Amino acid sequence: MKLSRLYSDDSRFKNIKFKDGLNIIFGSVQDKNVNDPHNLGKSALVHLIDFMLLKEVKKRNYFYNKKKVFKDHTFYLELKLNNGNYITIRRSFKNITRVDMKILDHSTKLLECEEWDYTNLVLNTTSEKVIPATTILNESLNFDILGDYDYRKLVGYFIRTQNDYSDVFQLNKYSSSNDEDWKPFVFELLGFDSDVLLKRYKLNNEIENLKTKIKNMEDYYSVSDIDRINGQIDILTREKEKLEHDLDSFNFYLNEKQISKELIKEIENKSISLQNKAYNLRSDIELIENSLATKEFHDFDYIKELFDEVQIYFSDQLEKSYEELISFNKSLLEDRRIHLSRLHTDKKAELKIVDEQLKEIGKQRSAILNVLQDNDVINKYKKLRSNLIEKEKSIQSLETQKEIILQTRTDIKELNEKKIELEKVNESIGSKIESGNKVLNDIRYLFKSYFEDITSKNGIIDISTNTTSNVEYNAGIITDNGDLTHEDEGFSYRKMLCMCFDLAILSYYSNKSFFKFLYHDGPFEALHENRKGSYLEFLEEYCNENDVQYIISLIDSDVSKDKLNSRDIVCELEQNDDGSGALFGFKY
Repeated sequence: MKLSRLYSDDSRFKNIKFKDGLNIIFGSVQDKNVNDPHNLGKSALVHLIDFMLLKEVKKRNYFYNKKKVFKDHTFYLELKLNNGNYITIRRSFKNITRVDMKILDHSTKLLECEEWDYTNLVLNTTSEKVIPATTILNESLNFDILGDYDYRKLVGYFIRTQNDYSDVFQLNKYSSSNDEDWKPFVFELLGFDSDVLLKRYKLNNEIENLKTKIKNMEDYYSVSDIDRINGQIDILTREKEKLEHDLDSFNFYLNEKQISKELIKEIENKSISLQNKAYNLRSDIELIENSLATKEFHDFDYIKELFDEVQIYFSDQLEKSYEELISFNKSLLEDRRIHLSRLHTDKKAELKIVDEQLKEIGKQRSAILNVLQDNDVINKYKKLRSNLIEKEKSIQSLETQKEIILQTRTDIKELNEKKIELEKVNESIGSKIESGNKVLNDIRYLFKSYFEDITSKNGIIDISTNTTSNVEYNAGIITDNGDLTHEDEGFSYRKMLCMCFDLAILSYYSNKSFFKFLYHDGPFEALHENRKGSYLEFLEEYCNENDVQYIISLIDSDVSKDKLNSRDIVCELEQNDDGSGALFGFKY
């Protein structure tokens, strides 16, 4: 994968068309007295490329405090894939967590493009239903090197920022990470099987977790306490059984008194039923008595007198019909009175029986209450029940302790087994390092050659294991006799060691589907004046021998422009008052 072009929808931005071989970002500083020539944007370009390769903008990131400055900017990065196609990434600061992508078989600007293959992609996500932009780009890159690792883990070795030159192997972003986050893929990059190293870290973590778990248990319990706990459980179980026997005897006492929960419940239910029945009977009796007390109206003389007063003729025939009606009504009322009287008598008799049953139930309830209100009986029951509960709690607590101790025994056994397994893995790693491999040897030779060509000194990289059998990566400067010097402790040589390692990796894997570009910011800053010429010669030879892009940034105080090949300068920046000559075309 190579960089093809970087551009923006803001016309002030210095668009860059990258090429094969050497690519120079050149900065001109007009005022040599200005103490800050680094506001041209040449270092910002490293961060912008990293941003366009889908780096998340988090706190302390270069663009974190500049999001408002670039809120109206949209940037485009076109990459040339190893299969010959081109993929363009569009990313805006307005919606900084979203990305658009488009794949074409030719190179072109897409400022006016409205149809994208992928739109509004999230950078990263834990959701299995959403495919993030990093996954799509990773699949499109289709690296055949370190296929189990995401390209984002490796990109820092190919676009080192100024903060990444303090250690050859451990990038700044891994400075606070665990070794397992970065050492395995470097191990594989140098020709070893990273699985064995991953297994070592996994075992080591499991061992530490078991140690912590066992120690936490041993702060409270001892594995040797198991027989004492078993003895306590046995004693408490026997005491519990005795209490249960005593409680059974207490229940037998209640049985002798013919008292049980079922009986009490039966009596209560029967009492409620009889009370309801008595209430209904009394209501019926009251209604019957009210009906019997009601008198019918049949005063014939009064009706006739009323007709005379209003001077209405009351005929003899009407008088006769009314008398017959009265007679019939009296007959009906008499029959009804006889029926209600009989019903009244029956209801009264039934109520008497119900009242007697309620009295009997009341006596039974009183007898039960007399037994249950015996203080000695109740106190004994409460004490037995309380003791039984305490015994059960104690047994449960001891059983829990026993389970913990037995689990700890299992953990100790597992710990010892994992220690043995870890020892074998450590031996395997040590053996692999001792045997070495062709990849490491080839990379090491390239590294040594590059460092010597540039500095005339002997550089070396090697792998070792420390006292805890952890893998360590080393880079330094040696004498002709092979003795390590302390020259690498200076920043300039340390930076050159980092650069030569990156160049060796890029060169070795240049015939693979892998990164085929490398960006070094300010490499000439690490060189003495008498070494700059040899570095320029090295660059020309390196780029001719390898099908790669090597991108560097420098200013005219590092190397004058007339010593450079003009065709290699892909972006020229200059310092001026309004910032129009800088990368973004304005001051910020």
